[in-house]
Amino acid sequence: MAKAKKGKTKAGTKPARRAAAQKPKKAARSTGGGPLAAAQKRVAALEAENRRLRDELAALRAQGAARPTPAAAPAPGGGQAGLEL
Repeated sequence: MAKAKKGKTKAGTKPARRAAAQKPKKAARSTGGGPLAAAQKRVAALEAENRRLRDELAALRAQGAARPTPAAAPAPGGGQAGLEL
């Protein structure tokens, strides 16, 4: 059997190579306001809770100041500890 003849090609040209498969690109990032905005929301929520707790504490303190303190009952023996033998 005779060999098949190869077609003539220009000197210096190589056959075209197929491009390698590429990984899909990540979604475009936003301007970076996402984490910053979330942090600001968290700060605002914590400040609001802090104000609410301060108001509640002030109300409880006012309630405690309005109530008279009960007189302490005198201890038996005039406050002196008894002697043990």
